[in-house]
Amino acid sequence: MSKTAAEKAVIDEYGEELRLARLWTPPVNPHLARVAELAAIIDGWYGDFPAEKPDTQEGVSYRLEVKPRQFERTITAEGWSKAFYRLRLLKVLDAKGKLQRFDPFTVFRTTQEVITKHLGEAFLDSIAPKQRTGRRTFEVIAKAAPALTKKAA
Repeated sequence: MSKTAAEKAVIDEYGEELRLARLWTPPVNPHLARVAELAAIIDGWYGDFPAEKPDTQEGVSYRLEVKPRQFERTITAEGWSKAFYRLRLLKVLDAKGKLQRFDPFTVFRTTQEVITKHLGEAFLDSIAPKQRTGRRTFEVIAKAAPALTKKAA
């Protein structure tokens, strides 16, 4: 994916703003807003790019490594219903060591971790397959040491 001079300038500005943001120590960091804007621009370049593929781009001063999209799961109402029903069928030991039916309401502010722990990863995959629909992350690497004359402010 070849980049134009304007896109290379965005990569370099992103790298420099991120470097300055990391140097900033007061509670309000003016560089973070611009870093977020530039990240959104860069993310827009990858709308149709395959989700599982990484990419590397070069600016004049910085190299940008674009990571694959992060994994996400979306559980539908039907999936939550199946998980609730399956949890209801579990048998657990109570405090006296007696086998009791599991009360799903004890965990049904449930998370995907609870479903995985009690019902297994295979069940979670059946109700909510893991897909690369999450956001992309970026890593920017300076090609050379940044100029020490430019301060973070």
